[in-house]
Amino acid sequence: MGEPLAARVTRWDRGLPQYGVGHRERVARIREAAAKLPGLALAGAAYEGVGVAACVATGRAAGRQVLAGA
Repeated sequence: MGEPLAARVTRWDRGLPQYGVGHRERVARIREAAAKLPGLALAGAAYEGVGVAACVATGRAAGRQVLAGA
């Protein structure tokens, strides 16, 4: 297979936001730094997903993490 002859990226103004290139690596570094601070847990759309379900999941995980460290 060869390289594509053309490509197009379309962003929908009213769609969910998308993370930029390198987001996963950036979040991994942030989480690594946060892990060194007892009692700190991260949650919300800035990390693992922008949808409601993803935000709820990160909130629950953060709650479990804080309770486990208590």
